[in-house]
Amino acid sequence: MATTYSWKINALDTYPTKDSLVDVVYSVHYSYIATSDQKDSNNEFYSFEIIGTVNIEEPDGNSFTAFADLTESKVVNWIETKLDMSVLKDSVDAKLAGLIIPVSVTKNVPW
Repeated sequence: MATTYSWKINALDTYPTKDSLVDVVYSVHYSYIATSDQKDSNNEFYSFEIIGTVNIEEPDGNSFTAFADLTESKVVNWIETKLDMSVLKDSVDAKLAGLIIPVSVTKNVPW
């Protein structure tokens, strides 16, 4: 089973002004998505998504990137330096495996 991982940046919390800087990002809302190469009964790839928020270090004047100049890869880099990526990957892998081969299934009553 091969799994691919991807990021989705859902929103950025900003301070309108902070220490003479404008639109300073202080928090990132993200989704981390694991997608299997295996398909379910609807012929769709199994996928599991973790949604989270991470706080970002306040920039100084030398390390500040203007809001309009931000890129997805820069913001993802901020996230990856703040999170334990091996723990995050293990978590989505376990949830994805549970979707593919469930250990428990809730069923409606038979009557």
